[in-house]
Amino acid sequence: MRPKRFVRTFALAALVATPLWGPPPAVEALEAAAPQAGEQRCVDGGALTGAGGRSARTRLCASLDNAFVTLSTPTWCEHSACDVSGTYRMTARDGREVASGSLGTRTEYPGPGTYKVTVAMRARSATPAFDARGGWTRTITLAWPKPAPVHTITVTPATIRPGRATTLTYTVTRHDLRGDSNARLGLIGQEGTGLRLSSSDRQCTNPLTKAYPSEERRPHVLDCALVGVQPGRPTKVKVMVRLGAHCSTIISKMGYWLPNGQETYTGGMLKGPVVACAKN
Repeated sequence: MRPKRFVRTFALAALVATPLWGPPPAVEALEAAAPQAGEQRCVDGGALTGAGGRSARTRLCASLDNAFVTLSTPTWCEHSACDVSGTYRMTARDGREVASGSLGTRTEYPGPGTYKVTVAMRARSATPAFDARGGWTRTITLAWPKPAPVHTITVTPATIRPGRATTLTYTVTRHDLRGDSNARLGLIGQEGTGLRLSSSDRQCTNPLTKAYPSEERRPHVLDCALVGVQPGRPTKVKVMVRLGAHCSTIISKMGYWLPNGQETYTGGMLKGPVVACAKN
């Protein structure tokens, strides 16, 4: 009897320990392949020379944050770390620019490859006083796989014309189970052109511009708080665009939660399509 009881107990334990269902294989594979936030790759940077021949040693670092990368230049000014500011330009082997901007700010990760980074920077240290400017170029190789997009945004039509009213249809598609079904889609045109954005969708509103009790709103800006974005069920938002005599492009961005959303800096931002304006 004891062996039979042992076999039944073992079989029951195995059933309890083994899940009978799980996330789709594609989601498991995606999560396994996704690089971890906080990973960093650094190479030696250039040297900056200040007054009296004093110098500062720099490094070039790329830090991964989900689908974004941050380029920074940690700098050591002789006896202490320095405060650093400046800009960078990042190009691929063929000379194509893949990113540019201010040091220490996030940009979309271009994917694995070897890149040339040109830096223009300033380093300052209070004790002892040090202030130097300079520029240098270095090559950095990144091996992280490019994360698959959590969401994609499309729009039709892709062009508007002055003097007309056009209905745009934005489609937000969520591709996997990271994050949740909430997202905030924002659209903005060029202020002062007379462009007006509106939507009958109750998730969308033009933002207020002044303090209470003013109800004045920005007509060239539209915010849509989406609450039901699910994989397999794209969300569509119809937007009415009215243009006067002047042209205006419309850009779009969307913010969304990622895993560990209770942490302060785990949100994601996605750049959406640009609607161009063609003159008659």
